[in-house]
Amino acid sequence: MKKTLIIITLFVLTLNINSNERKFGYIYQSGVLGKGNRELEIWTTARIGKDIPYYARTEHRMEFEWGITNRLQTAFYINFRNTSQDNGTGMTSKFEFKGISSEWKYQVSSPSKNAVGFALYGEVGLNTDEAELEAKLIFDKKVKKSTFALNLVFENEWELGSHAPVTEMVLEGDLGWSYDISNSFAAGIEVRSHNQFVEGEMEHSALFAGPVVSFSQPNWWLTLTVLPQLAALKGKTGDTKLVLGEREKLETRVLFSFRL
Repeated sequence: MKKTLIIITLFVLTLNINSNERKFGYIYQSGVLGKGNRELEIWTTARIGKDIPYYARTEHRMEFEWGITNRLQTAFYINFRNTSQDNGTGMTSKFEFKGISSEWKYQVSSPSKNAVGFALYGEVGLNTDEAELEAKLIFDKKVKKSTFALNLVFENEWELGSHAPVTEMVLEGDLGWSYDISNSFAAGIEVRSHNQFVEGEMEHSALFAGPVVSFSQPNWWLTLTVLPQLAALKGKTGDTKLVLGEREKLETRVLFSFRL
């Protein structure tokens, strides 16, 4: 009986180690799904508070991930958005389909087998009124019970319509630390430096930071991040110390994923 319990425990631990759970809501790690593995991932991101009486936007993404090789994975997203706001003239709500996205991620080195984990990430998004290209350099390292991750992000968005297309570019530096409290539970912090450019000129720069918790099981995992905006490094709104025209006071993200 004791031997059986040991074998089951080792099996469960192995599943947890090999699973593709994310310890951060916004920051990516270098790990990929193994060849032939598949996951369904559900995202919910809430953005709350602007320079108007009331603003709340909820973004939903449904993602199907598939491991092509032990180093390369791809994913397909369907995107939706719901916005509720009051500009002082009454509450309005709008639900929108926000197009589809295709993601590719290639792991160059492993955080457990090499000095530093490193992966290349690319995503293309397409909607009726905009197109988007996103690229990431992903670095991470596991040191005992701590996981450190750094993402360098480039994003270019083209607003399409009857008028001349508007080009928006985003540069981000995102840093995260997570500590394994147990085999299945971890907690830490995420920091995001978001910098947006319009037609080549910096429009604003905002700093976000907040806690993240994650819980994993052999066949599913859950991650929650809460990111308040701490400061406007450029482009603050009015007498506030924040960017509230294009950014929000608070962002939260919940990720839930399970194996197929």
